[in-house]
Formats: sequence, structure tokens, C-alpha cells
Amino acid sequence: MAYEFKLPDIGEGLQEAEIIRWLVSKSDQIERDQPIVEVQTDKATVEISTPVAGTVHTLAGDEGGVVKVGEPLITIIQESETLANTPSPPQENIAATTRKESVIAIPQTGKPSKDRLPQPKQKRIVAAPTVRKKARDLNIPIKEVTGTGKAGRVTEEDLYRYLKEKQEPPLIKQEYRSHPEKIRTERIKIRGLRKVIAEKMTRSAYTAPHVTGMDEIDVSNLIQLRKNIITQLDKDAKITYLPFIMKAIVKALKENPYFNSSIDEQNNEIVLTKQYNIGIATATKEGVVVPVIKEVDQKSILEIAEEIANLIEKARQNKLSMEDISGGTFTITSTGADGGWYATPIINYPEVAIFGAHSIKKKPVVVDNEIVIRSVMGISITFDHRVIDGEPAGRFMRIVKDTLEHPELLLLDLR
Repeated sequence: MAYEFKLPDIGEGLQEAEIIRWLVSKSDQIERDQPIVEVQTDKATVEISTPVAGTVHTLAGDEGGVVKVGEPLITIIQESETLANTPSPPQENIAATTRKESVIAIPQTGKPSKDRLPQPKQKRIVAAPTVRKKARDLNIPIKEVTGTGKAGRVTEEDLYRYLKEKQEPPLIKQEYRSHPEKIRTERIKIRGLRKVIAEKMTRSAYTAPHVTGMDEIDVSNLIQLRKNIITQLDKDAKITYLPFIMKAIVKALKENPYFNSSIDEQNNEIVLTKQYNIGIATATKEGVVVPVIKEVDQKSILEIAEEIANLIEKARQNKLSMEDISGGTFTITSTGADGGWYATPIINYPEVAIFGAHSIKKKPVVVDNEIVIRSVMGISITFDHRVIDGEPAGRFMRIVKDTLEHPELLLLDLR
């Protein structure tokens, strides 16, 4: 008998997912709840576990392929006794099961194929989850690694020793030595998070007519206020400028509600959102992800700062959940302290605007008819011209600018 496990709907109306990495191979002996595959949705990388134990019979396809929700993901051979005694996986566990799972029988008529012959029992690999993940990240087949730990446990040192022993000159260098007249190149498959980013950015750029407005803000008072807050706190707080910017953004969104909206293209409607969930474009090794701070208007500067720190750390460790990256209504992006003065961000579609906070630099400015040196930050707002025009965009920028140049105004909204 064989158990057919289909790709489950793991949330947010998922329709399909890309296979990033198989964690098992054909004929492997696997245990219940063992991770079997990493898939990339349009929001995050998700690890899916098997609801039953047995021997892997078939896999849905190669890495890089796409599987639709409800299509077979993996088929697992089970002994009749094991199958009879295995409880049905809970329906609410959407990360490991699906509403359309089924048990099928593989016909045994005719001459047995090679796939149906009894397979030798696979060697059980002993390794910590962190070591298994490290092996996957390094593209190391962990079953080929000789473990030197207790009871043959595979350690990280074993992984690096395996790499050193197997290291060979890259194919591209070999080809160049054989044909020195050729230009050295390298081809990298667009897949995983980078593929999702490419598709979303292309859709945004070719769907929403982008317009970008730019300005600069004197943030000298904001810098001093932040220093005072950090000095007065008893604990080591990780307070960046983002919580202040987010509060200023919410103030502008409340006075300009069309910036906190999206377009329902099917019904040709503008959907105004009465909730202020601000996404933060965050760079990781795999690409940009957008964790979301929910209900920003209901939280203090310190609460927002702590939540930002936690989400950014999770993003860098690739541990963001679907809840962490869902429900955004407006996005902030930043080129960082070492970035440029201005940029033209691409809208996080289907949102209708994105705010860019750029580097802070010392510049001469005119204050009370005198030239003084102040700390100035470049800002930009990119908006969907189908929904927003230039005049409200300018008004939006002025509210953000006035609030951050006079950050004491934030004290009027302590929540």
C-alpha cells in the first residue's frame, strides 16, 4: 500500500509552491513528522513534514519545479500493519497535511518493476536539526558524511571535512583552462525567494504606474530625542529611527487614507484599510523579505522598537512565519546608513505606495537666515498614479517631514 501526501494549503490562499529542496530521496526510510521538503510560497520558505512513516516511493518533481495545492507531493510505501495502526493526521495541521489526502494501492500485477522490489534498509543518519539544516544550506548529501560524534552522530566539523575532501576546481575554471579563448561566466538559476521577488517586482512595475516624489528632512532634533530616550532607559534598548518614522507615517496615513489602500482589480474598486500594519523591507542573504508590524497606531515607540528587532533577527535566520509577513497595508524601505541620498522604491504590490528612508548626512542648511550644519535625511515616496495624484503625495510628505523635524509632536500620540 502507498500513502499519497498532497501539497496542503499552508495559508493566505496559496495556489502553488516551488520545490526549493528535497530533504529526502527515493527509497529513503522516513519517520512520521520528519521534514521532507522545503517549498517557496509567494511569501516565505516553508518546511513541510510527512504525516506518516514508511519508504519514499515517488517525489513530485525536481527541485525548482512547481506543485499546485492538492497535487501529489510524495508517495510513501507503508506496511499494511503500519498503515492500519497509523492515526489519520489532524486536519488542522496545515503545515503537514491537506484536506484532500488519500490512500491508494499500487497494482502488483505482472512482473515486479525495480521500484517494487524490496529495498535495502537505509542507514539511519544521526544528526541534530541544526546540522541537517547546515548540510542542506551547503548542498551536502548528509547520508554520505561519516559522523565522528557519539554513536556516529554527524557534526558541523564533519560537514566541513566532507567539503574539504570533496572540493574540486569549479567546472567553469576547468572549461577556461581547456578553452582560454572563452570568457569566464557563471550561470545562476533564478529560483526560490529570488524568483518570487523577480515575479512580484515585475508585476508591480508593469501593473501600477509608478511616480516617485523626493524631499529631505532635518532630523537633528530627532537624533537628539532618540539619544535622550536611550540614555534614560534602564535597559539596553535597540531603538533605531524606524519606530519614529513609522509613527510619523501612521499620522500621514490617517490624514491621507488612500495611501493605506489597495486595488481590487477584479471588482474595479479601491479598498481603504482601517488598520495600520507597516511592513519593513529587510535585506537577507536570500533576498528582501517584508516582516510586518501590526497595529502600529496602538503601540508605543519602545514596543515597536522591540518588535522590529525581533522580526529582523528572525528574518536574518530565515525563521519568519506566515503570520510575520502577512497583512501589511503600507511598506517602508531604507537604503541604510551607507546607502544613497535618494532612491525610487518599487511598490510592494498590491499596496499603492511605499516610503523610502535614506541615509543621514551632515549638510549646510538655512535656519533663521543663517547657514548652519544640520543632520539631514533624504526621503522618497513612490505611489500608484491610478489611485494617488501628485498633490496628495506632496501633502503626505509634508506631514511626515513636519512630524520628524518636530518629533515632540509624537508625544501627542503616546499609544
